[in-house]
Amino acid sequence: MSDRLLIRGGRLLSPATGLDGPGTLEIEGGQIVAVHPGEVSPGPGVEVINAHDRVVCPGFIELHAHLGEPGDEHKEDLASAGRAAAQGGFTTVCARPDTHPVNDSRAVTEYLVRRAAAVAGVRVLPIAALTLGREGKRLTEMFDLREGGAVAFGEGDRAIADAGLMRRALEYARALDAPVFEYPEDAKLAGRGVIHEGPVATRLGLEGAPAAAEDVIALRALALAEQTGARIHLGPISTRGSVRALRLARAEGLPITASVSALHLHFTDEDVAADWSTDLRLRPPLRPRGHVEALRAAVAEGLVEAISGHHWPQGLAEKQTPFGRAEPGAIGFETTLGLTLRLVESGVFDLQTAVARLTSGPARVLGLPAGRLTPGAPADVVVFDPRARTRIDGQTLASKARNTPLLGQALPGRVASTVVGGRVVYDAERSLLR
Repeated sequence: MSDRLLIRGGRLLSPATGLDGPGTLEIEGGQIVAVHPGEVSPGPGVEVINAHDRVVCPGFIELHAHLGEPGDEHKEDLASAGRAAAQGGFTTVCARPDTHPVNDSRAVTEYLVRRAAAVAGVRVLPIAALTLGREGKRLTEMFDLREGGAVAFGEGDRAIADAGLMRRALEYARALDAPVFEYPEDAKLAGRGVIHEGPVATRLGLEGAPAAAEDVIALRALALAEQTGARIHLGPISTRGSVRALRLARAEGLPITASVSALHLHFTDEDVAADWSTDLRLRPPLRPRGHVEALRAAVAEGLVEAISGHHWPQGLAEKQTPFGRAEPGAIGFETTLGLTLRLVESGVFDLQTAVARLTSGPARVLGLPAGRLTPGAPADVVVFDPRARTRIDGQTLASKARNTPLLGQALPGRVASTVVGGRVVYDAERSLLR
């Protein structure tokens, strides 16, 4: 296969560089070598992707993904996760640390890096644990983990309760120039809540988690960011209280970023009441409409830099159970583009904003030179048709899991091609998925 590739005839869209118009991408040796304003004829031995009537943009970057490996390969593994990511247009995926064993040692981090390079097809960036076993008691060897390939640090779907320990972790992270991912939930306040604490939870007889459980951690992050100067990423967020905290952080110039899952921009706690689907058992829990509207406005404004799929595969045994006992999560790689384009169609924000929140926004969170179409940048590119429709069908999903509330629905947009490092890893027309 040639290491030279032309993607021509499409609408080149790169919000980070202000590029928006027809043109051709010229790729060689895994990098973008030129951005041409018109169509370019290929030379001998050059692979061509014809992108007429399609959008050509940087590959999507996922900040929150449960990849299953090691330990939960029956739900997902790096190979199946990579295929699902590529089919959804994601070229870079951050692996959360709550694996079995936990990614709290250099050996696990290096295993993930090696294994992903061999089988995933997309870039997999490990997020290493802040504390041993994610128990919130003793810090990991953060320098070793960073040297082993960790792009960031976090505790997965929990926050460190001890503010003093969190401060020390942030001080180390700042010295390593690494962001810290903070899941904004006070476990004591949240209790065993599986839905927003409020009238819907009461009506359904479910234990609720108050919005305050998220808000207090978001506000603590502001104080600790000011104290330490460390980069903190809050996410996925779900409350308007978090949005207020982000607005204050922006006003104070604090190094705090945030992300929200695409599902939390669409579904509310009332949707749980409508059909009791355990695929709506999510973390953070679904909130009332007022919170959703605040999140949408924050994404449009740029207070929230990234939209996440929060890919969290579960098996049938974990979901075919009463709502209150179901494991949380929904798959997200293959639905995020469609959910985001729904918001474009409904006028919440424009296509440029949508692409930015999937590309340059997450890249900025991580401090990576990605998410842009410019000479010298990695050739991580997605080509998609914004006018097509994709039916979410259990027979065609690339993920091992099927836990999504969107099965049977037709979402806007269809990924045509995904390119990672100049290599075509997904081509819908040729049924290529590798």
